[in-house]
Amino acid sequence: MSPRKLLNLGLVCWTCILYVHTSQAVKEENILTQSNFFQTLEPTGEFMFQFDGDEIFHVDLQLKETKWRLPQFGQVASFEAAGALQNIGVLKFNLDIYEKRSNYTKAKSVARDDIHIYTEKPLVLGEPVTLVCLATQFFPPVIKMSWMKNNEPVTVGVTETVYYPAPDGSFSRFLYLATVPQKDDVYTCSVEHDGLLKNPTNKFWCK
Repeated sequence: MSPRKLLNLGLVCWTCILYVHTSQAVKEENILTQSNFFQTLEPTGEFMFQFDGDEIFHVDLQLKETKWRLPQFGQVASFEAAGALQNIGVLKFNLDIYEKRSNYTKAKSVARDDIHIYTEKPLVLGEPVTLVCLATQFFPPVIKMSWMKNNEPVTVGVTETVYYPAPDGSFSRFLYLATVPQKDDVYTCSVEHDGLLKNPTNKFWCK
C-alpha cells in the first residue's frame, strides 16, 4: 500500500475549538498522527504527535518546550517548539473568524460514561503498582479527573496525559496513580465533564 495522507480541518464545536488532524500511513499497519487544536476554553490548545495511537511528544504551550513521552525519544530526534506555536497562532486567527461567522453560537458538550480503571502490570499486594484511569468519548477536550483512596483525595504520585484524539472527533485522556495497594483498599477515579449526565462520575477499583 502506498503512503497516504489524510487531512481534516474544521470547526468542530462552534466558538469552542478549531481542530487539525493529519495522519500519514508510514506502512500499511502503522499510522503517524499530528493533532493540534485551539479553543476558547481551558486548556486553550494542544499540539502533539502520535504513532499508532501512542504519544511521541507534545509541546507545552506555556513553557514553549517539547515534551517527549519517553526521554529516550528526545535522544534520537528533535522538534522545535516554535513551529508548534506558529501552528497554534494560525488556528487562533482562524477561530476568531469562524466565531464571528457562527454568531458565537455554542455547541452542546457530549460525553459517554466510558471510564475504565486497570493496573499497568499484574497486581501483587504490598508492592508498587501504577493504576490507570482512562476516560474516552468526550468533547470538547476539557475534563477534570482525580483520584481518591478510601474516600480521601490523593495527589502524590498522580500524573496525567494530554488529550488524545479519536477518528470520530472525540477525545480521551489517561490519569495515573503510583501507589502500593493493601488488602481492602478502595480507589476511586472521579471524572467531571459538562457532557456527563452525572457530575462527578466515579469508577471504583478495589482489591
